[in-house]
Amino acid sequence: MRNREERITRMHARAAEIERKANRRRSGILGTVSGALMVCLLLVMQQLRHMHHGIRSEQNTGSSLLADSVGGYVLIAVIAFVLGTIITALIINHRKKSRR
Repeated sequence: MRNREERITRMHARAAEIERKANRRRSGILGTVSGALMVCLLLVMQQLRHMHHGIRSEQNTGSSLLADSVGGYVLIAVIAFVLGTIITALIINHRKKSRR
């Protein structure tokens, strides 16, 4: 039979292993979701390109935002901002946990 210190040491090692597996799983899920959202954004931008008010380099001015068909651009901007905020918060949280 093991003594108390050996059991505590093995318990801490097992807890650390379980936490590493959970972090690896979360990182994989986050990477998959980020990739899927990037593909979705690219598909939306591709669809906007075929519309009347498409993405063209000569129209990248502030006055182009006054057109009626810019809802897609606003949607992309809001989604990109929210995703950037969420991913930044998750990365900061992950770094804090990994420093402990």
